[in-house]
Amino acid sequence: MATAGLAYRRRHKRGTILGWLLFALAVLAVLIVVLVPYGWMVSGSFKSSVELQAADVTRPGQEPSWIPRQPTLDNYRNVNRTVRILDYLKNSLIISTGTMVLATTLALLAAYALSRWAFPGRNAYVVSVLSTQMLPGILFLIPYFILFTWLRNQFGVQLRDTYIGMIITYTSFALPFSIVMLRSFLDSIPVELDEQAQIDGASRLRILFSVLLPLARPGIVSVAIYCFIMGWNEVLFASVLTGTSTRTVAVGLLEYITAHEARWTMMMAASIITSVPVLVLFSFLQRYVISGLVSGAVKG
Repeated sequence: MATAGLAYRRRHKRGTILGWLLFALAVLAVLIVVLVPYGWMVSGSFKSSVELQAADVTRPGQEPSWIPRQPTLDNYRNVNRTVRILDYLKNSLIISTGTMVLATTLALLAAYALSRWAFPGRNAYVVSVLSTQMLPGILFLIPYFILFTWLRNQFGVQLRDTYIGMIITYTSFALPFSIVMLRSFLDSIPVELDEQAQIDGASRLRILFSVLLPLARPGIVSVAIYCFIMGWNEVLFASVLTGTSTRTVAVGLLEYITAHEARWTMMMAASIITSVPVLVLFSFLQRYVISGLVSGAVKG
């Protein structure tokens, strides 16, 4: 019996070591796939156009190098001269922040209703909301363009090439997933807390914002990050529904490539600059996600 137990422990230890080894290799592979392109972009942003575009593995002294041979900051100095990338950065911040606030607020109210009220057609509504995620986004491009044109011609409401038009568009795409995600968080909160608050005289809105909202903070922050990044990275609708005054970063980066030349080094420098807001937002809100999850686990 003792020998069998010792053999089992050895096999279990070997299995644990193998599991951790495979996990470490998987993490390493993900890091390589994610960080290597970003690292090459950082390296290229400090190179001259001649050094980057003349790189050739067959010519000694011109091989591609991670470390710039003649580092320069000209790409960052001139990043806004040929392309108004800082204006596009401002537009993206306004549109993405507006989408994040509006979509998260509407999703929270809708998720609260779906979680706490058993009204007729609730399940059908959830299925219909989820079914919209099965359709490709390009399917809605022409209908949105026709709708914006019709509103302008019939009522004088200008939504194309406006911040509010893009915020409404992105909010409509962010809502389905946001509603379902927040509903799952609210369903995990005991209904007894609502009943206790009602006994104390709290209204429905007071229960939502004073009792449920702090407990659902991890879900709300996750949805907010999702809505912001969706608005920040979207290209298709931004290329059609925006103009020179509301063009976003995702579309503006393409202006570094023209019919006559491709300014890759400036594009890389602009990509580094425009990725900073997303990195800062995610890093800042990630602390709240982790703290919310930990505090919820302790309270539970």
